Amino acid sequence: MTRQTKSPCKPGNIPPITFNDCDLLGIPDLHHDGLVITMQVGTTNVRRILVDGGRSVNLVMLYVLKAMKISQDQITKKSSVLVGFSGETKNTLGEIYLPTYAEGVASYERFGVLDCLFSYNVILSRPWIHNVKTGPSSYHPCIKIQTDWGVETIKREHKSAQECYTEALKLSKAAPPRMEIGQVILNPEYPDSADIITHKLNIDTSFKLVQQKRRKFAPERNTIINEEVDKLLDMGMIREVMYPEWLANVVVV
Repeated sequence: MTRQTKSPCKPGNIPPITFNDCDLLGIPDLHHDGLVITMQVGTTNVRRILVDGGRSVNLVMLYVLKAMKISQDQITKKSSVLVGFSGETKNTLGEIYLPTYAEGVASYERFGVLDCLFSYNVILSRPWIHNVKTGPSSYHPCIKIQTDWGVETIKREHKSAQECYTEALKLSKAAPPRMEIGQVILNPEYPDSADIITHKLNIDTSFKLVQQKRRKFAPERNTIINEEVDKLLDMGMIREVMYPEWLANVVVV
């Protein structure tokens, strides 16, 4: 026999978030548009905001911050790697905290900053959805938010959603083809010869690996190192790795 206990949850006077056929008025029977809205971010009403519960990071485009007159100095240089569906990666420039306002509900959110052309200006993901305790529905399609004065609804902007979809298709077609990696034969007469150039490391596998201790640098040298790393990240010459215990120390020359 199991013991039943009363739930400590007390819903109060705020009605629950529900969706019904009334939310489908004026919506085509079959649609696949994204949940695109306009909302205040910072001190600006920003259009083309995609609400996507499938992502774990809020994103804002760099050109949006420039239009909002926000200096790049306010971006924390903390780059992250975003991985796409087919395995392609994109590094963020850093992150920034911005206030958002949705139907009177304010939230202070962390955004990753991307410097690229994109059909959406801002992407609000699970962190924002959970912080404001909202219920998005792409099918109905709208967002409902519990406030002190009841449940408020933000409708999807059908025209903006269609524009974003069309623009995304154009950007995908205009993207440069991915570089293919292949074998280069230096000497056609001897394609398997290693006489032209050979590089070997004389390593005795019976010896135990020696881990280099982390070296501390003076503040001015740290500044130089961080600036150089940011340049290499922007050019795509390096990328972030997840095994820092085996990295060699930086050599400043």
